[in-house]
Parts: sequence; C-alpha cells; structure tokens
Amino acid sequence: MLFEDLRLRCWIRRLLRKNRILYFSNAVNLQKQLKKTKDVCICMPRDHKYFYEARDCVSEIKSEGLNVTLVINQAQDVLAEHQGPLVHYPLFTQRPFPVHEEDVSEIPEKFDLVLDLSPQPSALSAYITGTRAKYLSIGIESEKLNAFYTVLIKPCKEYMDTVTTALSVAGLL
Repeated sequence: MLFEDLRLRCWIRRLLRKNRILYFSNAVNLQKQLKKTKDVCICMPRDHKYFYEARDCVSEIKSEGLNVTLVINQAQDVLAEHQGPLVHYPLFTQRPFPVHEEDVSEIPEKFDLVLDLSPQPSALSAYITGTRAKYLSIGIESEKLNAFYTVLIKPCKEYMDTVTTALSVAGLL
C-alpha cells in the first residue's frame, strides 16, 4: 500500500513536470475561462449506482452551442441516452496507473472543459480529466488525485447534489 502511494505520487509529479496536467500557478477568473467553452467532456461514473444519477443531471445540460462528449463504460452504451458523441473507457487488465497515452488514444486530445463525475475518482478518469482539459478540469475531491483537477468539488451527502454543484460551477446548468 505504501509503495503504491509512492508510485502514484511520483507519477503525478512526473506528469506535472512534463506539463501534461493542466495547472494554474496563479488565481484564475472562472467566468473568463468558461466563456471560451465550446467542447465539453464528461467522464461518467463507472459504477451503475452512480451512473444513473449522473445521467439524469447531465440530461439537464443546456447544450446550446456546446459539443458535449461522454466517456462511459462499454456496458453503459445503451443506458447513456445521450445525443452527442460517446467515447469508451479503455479496458485495463494491468495496474491502474501509470496510464499511458496510447491506452487513451481513442479519446480526443483536447476539450475546453473536462469534468470527472466519479464519486471516487480512479487514476484513469482523473488522468483523462487532467490531461484533456484546455481551460478547466473539474473533479470531486479525493484524497490522492486532486492534482489532476483545477477546480475541486467537495462531496455532499447526496451524490446528486455533488454532480449538480459540479455542473453548475462549469456553467452547464
């Protein structure tokens, strides 16, 4: 466990040093960042229990002028009920990190805004969120993966409230 934590911290530090993760050294005006938003990527929860709640919130997005892409499990394809593009999480049989770029090559390189709606972010969803964001990356606060997000959302008691907060901060609701 201790060795895994050390490996994770070293991997994150290496990504930050290579400028692979979006990072701001100074304060940023969220409204200015959100004005530029045209392409949005949302990493949906992999757990079915949370997927349905997130899907209900995502369906309320005002998508006028926005291109919203969802990243989902292959098994959730039928359940997504999304009009825009769908991309699948890659299947992994090895360790969850480090994630290599060729493993996520199916996911487009850059989005203006990327959200990770996973209640317990994985290294994969955090990596996609942190490396694909051009202006903002938003995720739910976690113990070890906060470095991947430029905006952190504190988890609420109800998961749906957390998702609504993340989408509201992103200017999507």
